Amino acid sequence: MFDLEAEVRRWRERRERQSSLSPRELDELEDHLRARVDLEMEINRVLAPERAFAIARRELGKPAALAKEFARAGKPRWRRWLVAGWAMFAASFVLPVKVGVGWFREGWFLGWEAAIMPFNIIFAPPLGDPPGSLAAVVSALPGILSSLTNLLMLATLLALGAARRRRTRWLAGLVSGGAVLNLEWVVWWAELWPPLGMGIGYWAWVASFFCVATALWTRVMELKPVRPEPFGAQ
Repeated sequence: MFDLEAEVRRWRERRERQSSLSPRELDELEDHLRARVDLEMEINRVLAPERAFAIARRELGKPAALAKEFARAGKPRWRRWLVAGWAMFAASFVLPVKVGVGWFREGWFLGWEAAIMPFNIIFAPPLGDPPGSLAAVVSALPGILSSLTNLLMLATLLALGAARRRRTRWLAGLVSGGAVLNLEWVVWWAELWPPLGMGIGYWAWVASFFCVATALWTRVMELKPVRPEPFGAQ
């Protein structure tokens, strides 16, 4: 006996294997498929469910064509946030940042120079601690942790592929944490100059983390499947 629900499940599983459609897009297609089956059976009440399903499936088209149609509709919103975040992140490394007391010297540096300074402090601590000592490492630790958040931005490349929701959610949480951590410098040097005095490079860098975090959380929502109503539900 023909089982509509089983056939719809198999149809969806094939689309998952044969296309790059996201779960949200597959949910939308499944809704269209179900609606088309209902319409065919309503128009022709003597039409067998198996035949109605075949017609609906043919109307939707092949997986490759469906993927192209969705791509033609425009980039998902999360990708726009991601690209904007990456652009600001890259620009921040060639924009000026102001660095203060506790480092080698106070003044303006390019973003990439400020990023490697915490590691230099371990081998040339400014407070007279022996190079490479535990005290030198502890004094540089906040800056090192902040600099290491740059690796999270590289990890966001994983979000471009067929990302899993759980992995993307973990990455979104880590990038969000990195964004908050990097705001520490506003508090750290608040007595030296106002927040805006830290330079456009610093704020572009911090903003890039918030943009990418927004992109990833939006991606998590897109990867959340929407369970369609069963046939016959009102």
